[in-house]
Amino acid sequence: MPESPEFSRRGFLKATGSMAGAAWAAALWPAVLAAAQDAAAARDAGAEFEFLDPDDAADLAAIAAQIIPSDGSPGATEAGVVYFIDSALRTFMAGQADFILGGLGSLNQKLAAEIGRPDARFATLAAAEQFETLKGEEKSPFFGTLRFLTVAGMFALPVYGGNRGHAGWKLLGFEHRHFWQPPFGFYDAAAGKGAKK
Repeated sequence: MPESPEFSRRGFLKATGSMAGAAWAAALWPAVLAAAQDAAAARDAGAEFEFLDPDDAADLAAIAAQIIPSDGSPGATEAGVVYFIDSALRTFMAGQADFILGGLGSLNQKLAAEIGRPDARFATLAAAEQFETLKGEEKSPFFGTLRFLTVAGMFALPVYGGNRGHAGWKLLGFEHRHFWQPPFGFYDAAAGKGAKK
């Protein structure tokens, strides 16, 4: 978690590491593809979740919104990241579902004890309280897994359930095209100029 609201999202993305994401995608690619169409359709229709109950979905959506907030540009909420998480826990990450829901249950139990309200849940806290709560969880495996799912749901192809309207790609400045041609960037700009002559 950042130490202040001025936290750089680009810095955060750099810190998450691209190699781990690439290895994950390669290992689970067939399962990810199988879950893709359903998750995107549900997200776009605002449909009910297929795996998560409404309370758990609200909590996970609130956690994702703290990880990638809407601070002047679309964040996890606008990108529909919770639909990606719902699809993931139902399909290619089903083996982690008990771990995630158990971690969420423990988080809410801890909140209930601290606040003195047995019905307290993460999603019902004010944004500042959510932020402070997650600061205490940022080194836990539970939070690490949710951070990974949030980043994946924010920047994966929209068909996988998140990245609604290419919100994540717009945040990065990624231009959505069906194909690319040179020059691709600064490293081959001279070759591109030569090709035009």
